[in-house]
Amino acid sequence: MATFHCFPLLPLEVRQCIWELAMDHRQILYGEEPVSGYKCPWPSSAPPPPLLHACAESRTYLQRYYRKVYATGKDTGRYDWVDFDIDTLYLPQDDLETLHAQYPMARRLIILGIDSHLFRHYHSRLLLEMEHMEDVTILHMQSPDEVDNEWWQCWDAMMDHFYLHDDPVHFYLRILYPEAPPYEMNPESCL
Repeated sequence: MATFHCFPLLPLEVRQCIWELAMDHRQILYGEEPVSGYKCPWPSSAPPPPLLHACAESRTYLQRYYRKVYATGKDTGRYDWVDFDIDTLYLPQDDLETLHAQYPMARRLIILGIDSHLFRHYHSRLLLEMEHMEDVTILHMQSPDEVDNEWWQCWDAMMDHFYLHDDPVHFYLRILYPEAPPYEMNPESCL
């Protein structure tokens, strides 16, 4: 990025608007990587928000948007700065309960769905209790050694429960399985 030497001469309100507009959404890892028997995509940890390190003014102003989120329920000391309005948390389904307890204000999740039956009967209620939730993507990873051509059947009842009644859930849910069609389930494909 080129240096804009006149930036400090702009009015404070304009500089603050620029800092806000420059914020970028990130994908934050939460929890521990699943056991290697599953071929789960596990991305690299996101770097800290660069604007928190640009200068003292940006850090002071933007800290109001970020919360310190510890990577797991364990006391590892590892944390990330998360803006729940724009960042997405990436986690295995087994860590959803800890996330629900510690950070119910989460809005965007990518969940590694390792056991669809357990998810439907237990973890789905946790999503329903998260009032601020806006967008959930579940990556179906149940059958690591073979392609599961009937993968969608195990999620169908949950989608019906979420969307096919008078009071559907308040968030958008998509379930992805890139190995076999249909490759995506979402509210539109279930109606």
